[in-house]
Amino acid sequence: MVQINSSHVVIDHTWLWRADHDVGGSVMYSRNYVATGLEVNGNNVRAYGLFVEHTLGDMVVWNGEDGEVYFYQSELPYDVTQANYANKGYHSYHVGDNVQRHTAYGAGVYSFFRDNDVHMDTGIKAPTRSGIKFDNAFNKMLSGKGGIDHVLNNQGGSAYNSGMSYLCGFHAEFDQDLADFEDAFNFLQ
Repeated sequence: MVQINSSHVVIDHTWLWRADHDVGGSVMYSRNYVATGLEVNGNNVRAYGLFVEHTLGDMVVWNGEDGEVYFYQSELPYDVTQANYANKGYHSYHVGDNVQRHTAYGAGVYSFFRDNDVHMDTGIKAPTRSGIKFDNAFNKMLSGKGGIDHVLNNQGGSAYNSGMSYLCGFHAEFDQDLADFEDAFNFLQ
């Protein structure tokens, strides 16, 4: 939908949305094709209030250096399959392998795999190095089938059965989430 090739750009309250319904009703079978909502190739790009939803590839691809995101919200597509989405290695938020410095605050990835049982490895994919930082990232399964195994790469718990998983910090939204809270606490010890 949007590609940014310039440096020193500010993105402010932007909602990039592949239609999950049209005048005929719910969109099914991966129609209304849009691969990526936002691709950032410029350096020093800053986003405030970034919403990217339902695209059929990586929602966000961030290749520029020194990117900053303050609040990211993303809902994965309803109508994908394991074969055409998760097995192809798509993620909600994907920081390029060569990026050295990137920071995101408050990044949330939601799943509602309405039509098929889809199991994603992680909601956020990024290089593992000291210059890549995600504060308060989480996954949440809203409803549907399948879910997400990890929050960031292989870190953080899973989000299945209307569950939620945080990468950092402690949160027990409901009593039944207390076991997840204890697992997170033990993981950080």
